[in-house]
Amino acid sequence: MSLRPFIFTLGFVALFTVGVSLTGCIINVNAAGMPDLDHEQRELSLDAQDLQELVAETGAGSLEIIGVEGLTQIKLVADIYSNDDSKVILTLEKKANKAKLKADFESHSSFSNYSPYIDLKLQVPAGLALDIDDGSGAMFINKMTADIKVKDGSGELVIHGGNNVSIDDGSGAIEVSQVNGNLAIVDGSGGIQVNDIKGSITIDDGSGEIEVTNVQSTVTINDGSGDINVVNTKGLTILSSGSGDVSFDKIDGPVSKL
Repeated sequence: MSLRPFIFTLGFVALFTVGVSLTGCIINVNAAGMPDLDHEQRELSLDAQDLQELVAETGAGSLEIIGVEGLTQIKLVADIYSNDDSKVILTLEKKANKAKLKADFESHSSFSNYSPYIDLKLQVPAGLALDIDDGSGAMFINKMTADIKVKDGSGELVIHGGNNVSIDDGSGAIEVSQVNGNLAIVDGSGGIQVNDIKGSITIDDGSGEIEVTNVQSTVTINDGSGDINVVNTKGLTILSSGSGDVSFDKIDGPVSKL
């Protein structure tokens, strides 16, 4: 956003309903030769004391989730960049023992102008499980202690923390660390960097460099192309290495390269 010229027209709207608060700030974003995008900020909150999982469906835009010990609410700040043809979907609701978040635009909206997107920032209880289905844009998850499941279309993915972590990623760099359980990654393309994992690791990768360090259990890799570097694990199995160099060191266990 820093490279685009901006014309700012500021207006503030406040609307309060039970359990939900919203604030709006309208900013016209105008790049040379492109139509305007309006910026509106909304804030939502939801009581999380009886919740076990957050299920999120998000479209284009960045997503940041921070776990907070002792927090009893889910707090969301959404920065919405849209045009007159965009119909925003932004909901945060309780369904049984799950919180359900949806942030996107209606599929029949016309995007003939500059494509709209929603940047999301959430604070959630650290022990809340996550099930994320994301379209595109960078994703950052930090300080969670429960299980994390991510299905991601494209964009950088960074996860620090979590118990058992499962990732199904289309494209973009992946960085994962400080996981207390097992880690499973299915990736189309993009580099993978993994460090400090207490459980086992399985990686099924199409292309991109793979770097794995400091794992307290076994590592299994099936790779299409790209270099593989593994250091300090309790065992290593390379099912396929495709093209690229393979190096490993400090493997305290069996090593198998099929």
